[in-house]
Amino acid sequence: MLKEIRGDRTYKMPPNYINWHILSGILDVALSSCTLEYIRSDLSAFIHSYRTALWFIKEAPIYCLTQQVIEAFDQTDAICKPGILRGWQPSLPTFLLAIPKGLIHTPDGAEVDYLTVSCSDSNYPDWNYGKWANIEIKPFNLKHDRYFQICTVDSLETVWTSGTAVKADGTLIYDESENLGQHTISDDDKVFLQRIRNLVINVLLTLEFAPDLLADVADSEIKTKSKGFMRINRSSSNVRYPRWLGKNYQNSSVLSVAKRTHNSPCTHWRQGHWRLLESGEGKRWRDNKRIWIQPVWVKS
Repeated sequence: MLKEIRGDRTYKMPPNYINWHILSGILDVALSSCTLEYIRSDLSAFIHSYRTALWFIKEAPIYCLTQQVIEAFDQTDAICKPGILRGWQPSLPTFLLAIPKGLIHTPDGAEVDYLTVSCSDSNYPDWNYGKWANIEIKPFNLKHDRYFQICTVDSLETVWTSGTAVKADGTLIYDESENLGQHTISDDDKVFLQRIRNLVINVLLTLEFAPDLLADVADSEIKTKSKGFMRINRSSSNVRYPRWLGKNYQNSSVLSVAKRTHNSPCTHWRQGHWRLLESGEGKRWRDNKRIWIQPVWVKS
């Protein structure tokens, strides 16, 4: 299976991100346990295999998030904004987010290198169907019309999954106490999952409404440990490249001009948010604009 995966395609990743050698190993496991016959063994592990295998089969994109944009998204509370996903109509069935090494940790101290994000829409049942080699992934019934799911395996081999349904009015439906795996979810786990959920919502909005934050990965940004910088043939049919999300993004900072007293605030983040500009009833999701008011680092 692993030989077939690596023969099918190769992803050229920038340094400090998960490489194809490791990711293809994860896919080997996912493709071997993604069919419905495995659903009763461990539901959380099955969901990860199912969603990650579909990402591979759909030949969906990888976005490399930069440290700066992740820090900004952490300071942009999208999850608590009423109606933030009102009328949401996902454009992609699935994609993978590559996380810089050492930036996101679980409560147990494990590293998270990637997140598989899957979107489900009742109007597109084929999004949850795929076939590759002799493997066929079949859809299963979902309770809600629109839904996004996040999954990963951390460096301690713990599987994390989180799902959120989205009503037409933008209401987010998720149960923080729901446990699909074999371990009890702690309060720290809930905080971690809330952060991941907020990050993904910011990414979903960015892909739709802030495409200027996207950029291609240049050949000069791809290298190997043994040979240094490589000359890469982009025309090769089995070579894939990720895209940057936030490559040239710089966190904003301002110097407070207020006269300092003993009650003056210390250096702090001024939180970001998404501003909704709705064009009226019956308009499409893309017509109801969202503008990112970016967070600012205020220096006192």
